Amino acid sequence: MEFFEKDKFVRFTFKLENNQSLRLDYWLQPNSLREKWINEVRTCLNKRDTYLNLKISNKNYLHLDQLTEKLNSLVRNINRVYGYKIVVPLSGTGDVHRKKLNDLHEKFEEYGENSGGDENRGPLYRGEYAHNLWLDLNEWIHVTEIAMDIGKDDFPFYSALVTVYPPYPGQRLEEIDKLFLTTEYSWGQLYLGYNTLGKDYTHACLDNDVRVVTNNQVKIQKLYSSEVWLCFQQKAYTLKELELQFYKWYETVSQEAQELIPIENLNKLALGRYFLGHIVINEDLRRYHRVEEDWYVDSELQKRWNNEVFSKVKKVTKIELIE
Repeated sequence: MEFFEKDKFVRFTFKLENNQSLRLDYWLQPNSLREKWINEVRTCLNKRDTYLNLKISNKNYLHLDQLTEKLNSLVRNINRVYGYKIVVPLSGTGDVHRKKLNDLHEKFEEYGENSGGDENRGPLYRGEYAHNLWLDLNEWIHVTEIAMDIGKDDFPFYSALVTVYPPYPGQRLEEIDKLFLTTEYSWGQLYLGYNTLGKDYTHACLDNDVRVVTNNQVKIQKLYSSEVWLCFQQKAYTLKELELQFYKWYETVSQEAQELIPIENLNKLALGRYFLGHIVINEDLRRYHRVEEDWYVDSELQKRWNNEVFSKVKKVTKIELIE
């Protein structure tokens, strides 16, 4: 049996706030997803009017004023489109807490359920401009949720979603792909993007959003696209931390919610993200710190790079598939 396959890589080029470039290279694991994702990226790159989209989470508690204004700006623009206050804005930075952000996300869920698909538009659909405002609102809600939990001395949980647009309609995941579904996230790892409007059980737990369960609004990922998630969070000290957190959360929710959570069918629960590969310590990273081995084990180095370099990323400019 042949276990050795040709190595394949992907390179992302980003622009920093000082207009310098940052290249990040990833080795792609030869699993059931690799060739499918590569083909999807190639297909998207060959479409007309294609472009790269970056949704980045590289903010912390120091940015809450800025994030509050960003959310309210999106809310104002959404309300302007509809001609009435369909979404209630935040009253200020003091209004940034889990319940309020969950309320905002509930409005996004309502939009998702009443906007329809490409062939049958729903009553809340108001065109592509408004649709993108709702998507941006969802993105910045999640950015704010992460930022509010990153204190001065915390390891910054930063990440980026890179997508070749247009990513639609995407391709259906297969059962065999669930071999590579994992909850073990760590610095420098690459995963498929969630590629789904709404929250799965993982996000419902992390946000303590029981409402999304009792309202039957949980969305399990069924499709993949060109979207990928670049993760730069600290590696957990013990295994199964997310599963433990979910288990403890499940025990605290109401019986009504418990009966709606498929706890006895882990296949339907589908906790985690699909693994694609890991970072390669290239010359751009070695210019920051020369010793390659340190990048994989030194959490202080990773934390420093997150705060001093990745926090300055503002745009993705290029994606390259390398074989």
